[in-house]
Parts: sequence; structure tokens; C-alpha cells
Amino acid sequence: MKLRAWPLFLLVLSACGPKPGTEHLPDLREALMAVDSAAVRFEAADHDAAVPAHARVDSTLAVVEARMHGLVVNLDQGKPFSVLDERRRMLKRQPGRQRRIRQEIDRTRRQIGHLVDAIVDGAKVDAEGTPIDAAYFDAAVADELRIAGHLVEEVDIALDFLERGLRDLDGVIDRADSASTALSSIPESPAP
Repeated sequence: MKLRAWPLFLLVLSACGPKPGTEHLPDLREALMAVDSAAVRFEAADHDAAVPAHARVDSTLAVVEARMHGLVVNLDQGKPFSVLDERRRMLKRQPGRQRRIRQEIDRTRRQIGHLVDAIVDGAKVDAEGTPIDAAYFDAAVADELRIAGHLVEEVDIALDFLERGLRDLDGVIDRADSASTALSSIPESPAP
């Protein structure tokens, strides 16, 4: 009789032990807080300004290029145009970045939340029926932490591009316009 109680005792003891994946909970919660913080910064940015700013830059660049057609300028003379073109490139992809980052924020929050729930609930299989064990959690958590880190970096890059694209935009446009006007009004020297 005593021998039969031993397996039951081991079964109860193993059921009371730590659930697989619990060691990952602090890292997952920290990653979720980093994603939430990045999301707050991202939503606070002036994304609505990117499209009209890009249109202004694009329009000015078209005027400058038409005005400068056929003229050859040196590197120093071309700097205002390079700066204008750089701003155009920074602003051009902002709407797509904005959409993609918002979707990725939602996806990352959801995935991390599902992992936390699976760990806390002691899930045995995932939504696709794959058995869940410590190795499963190790791999899934590593993936989500990597994705969350990349997402925070992508938010920082997108916000940097937006901020740099909008910074002193009127001045950048005016300098390029003035330079193209001045350079195109210089009379050509006669050929020797």
C-alpha cells in the first residue's frame, strides 16, 4: 500500500512545481513595457504633417530640377538640393512606416500577451496543437523578445526620420529655391 502512494505523491509534487516558462515572465513584461513606451512616443509624433510636407518638398524639387535643367553645378553649389532631396526621401515613406509600425505594435503586444497567458495558465498545447514545454517557451520567448527589440529600434528610426524630415523645412525649401534661382540666372560665359 505504501508503494502505491509514492507515485501519487510524485504526481502531486510535480503538479505543484514551477510551471514551464515562468522564468521568462519578467523579460516578457519588460519587453511589453518597452513596446508600450515606444507606442506612446510614436502616437505622440506629428505623423499628419508628413504627407503635406512631402508634397511641398516634392513640388519644390520638381521646380528646382526644371529650373536647373542643363546646368552643371559643383558639390558646394548642389548642397541645398541634396538636403532637399534627403528630406523628400525621409518623408516619402512615412505613411507606410506609420501603418506598418502600428500593425507591428498590435501584433507584438498580442503575441507577448498570449505567451504570458500561456505561461501563467500552464498551457500544454498552443493554438495549432503543438505541445508546449520549457524548450517551446525558450524559443518562443527568444523570438518575441528579438521582435520587440527590433520594433523599438524601428520606432526610434521612424521618429528620427520624421523629425529630421520636418526640421526647418521652410528654410530648406527656401535655400534650395533661392540657390536654383541664383544659379539659373547666372549668364553663361561665352565659349572660348
